[in-house]
Amino acid sequence: MEGLEAIVRVQKNWGDRHNRHWARLKYLVTVKGIEWLREQVRDLDRVGSINFDLPIEDYEHGNIDLHLGWIKQPDNNNLWCFGAFIENGRITDGSRNGDLKAMVKYLMNNYPHIELFTTPNQHLMFCNIEERLKERFERDMEMFGYGFRKIDHDNNNHNDDDNITTGKTTLTHAYSKLRMSSGACVGRDTCRLTYTDSEKFEPYLIDDLEKKWGHMIESIGITGCEKQCYRPATKTMGWIGTGFNLYQVVIMGTHDGRHQGSILVDPFSGEQYLHFVPRKDVATITDALFHYYVRNRSEDEDRPGGMGYFLRRVGPKEIISYLKSNPKTA
Repeated sequence: MEGLEAIVRVQKNWGDRHNRHWARLKYLVTVKGIEWLREQVRDLDRVGSINFDLPIEDYEHGNIDLHLGWIKQPDNNNLWCFGAFIENGRITDGSRNGDLKAMVKYLMNNYPHIELFTTPNQHLMFCNIEERLKERFERDMEMFGYGFRKIDHDNNNHNDDDNITTGKTTLTHAYSKLRMSSGACVGRDTCRLTYTDSEKFEPYLIDDLEKKWGHMIESIGITGCEKQCYRPATKTMGWIGTGFNLYQVVIMGTHDGRHQGSILVDPFSGEQYLHFVPRKDVATITDALFHYYVRNRSEDEDRPGGMGYFLRRVGPKEIISYLKSNPKTA
């Protein structure tokens, strides 16, 4: 806690907190440097308890953990946590993901010993659940539509006889692995910096992709502007808002967080590609890159999270060549 407080104090003393475009700690580090930050933190260490060692270059942090589903609590008291997927961290009622606000209120009122936490990926963890209550807890969540996504389909293009009525058909299916690995920043409703509706766009992009690719344990990150709040470079594939309903692709990051992606630039000519992609074409390009990976991956890359490593291996020149030769993206 002393270390965290010292870091916050450095930002309070030195950060440009009056200019929202420049108010983050990362910009202070960019200007002053990481060594400067370390010295400032040491100077503010009032109790002398902070010992910030130099980074361990070969430190292995392990695989990403989204904290979803049932997790045994580590205190050996036979209690459980349930990690609930909250798409883009938005808890609302009447959405295509169910009545989440009513669900949270109901669970907190009917399970008196529960503690509620927010994860770093904006999901929820309900903790201190007894073993005997696990099945009941899941049933109570499903009562509010949790765990399932509703999608409207035109009956003329759909052949699921069980769901055919008139006009449009509402289908309900479980959250896909691709959906639970992906997300977006808040976008235009609540952020003055963003160019586009990243949060509203992401669920519909996944709707378009998951029929073919929902089984993929890969991540797509969408952010409304170059501030990149949803960290698109740390995903298998990122899309950064560059204008209203326009996005720039970021690839060659890896789902496990070990490598960061970058924009698509020809290494020889320096030309930049896919900088202003219209919203309607984002799914087409994403689908094409998934096909490229599945058809050309090596045995070692045929695994969860392997797509980023495949794209890093083939490199931007080959990726650009493939996209130019593909009729859908040429």
